[in-house]
Amino acid sequence: MITTGKIAIFKKYAGDIDGWARTAAAEEKAAISDADWYEIDGLIQDYALVKKGLASARYAEKLELRMQNAAPGSEDAAELKALIVQWA
Repeated sequence: MITTGKIAIFKKYAGDIDGWARTAAAEEKAAISDADWYEIDGLIQDYALVKKGLASARYAEKLELRMQNAAPGSEDAAELKALIVQWA
């Protein structure tokens, strides 16, 4: 599950998982997993495909469901969507 805290860490390291792995504090490393990081990164990449018109309508629908499932809380979902739209 993606939370606003995980999104904040992702933003802090500008999506650079290597920078996070090398320099993050123990609390930050405990707060977000590699799988969470890759999920956020993958959602951004997939949204970029949709935004550029390189994906089908069905793909876009599935992406929307993935985003909803990744961050089920309304505040978390809004923050995740904002990040994805801004970074894609």
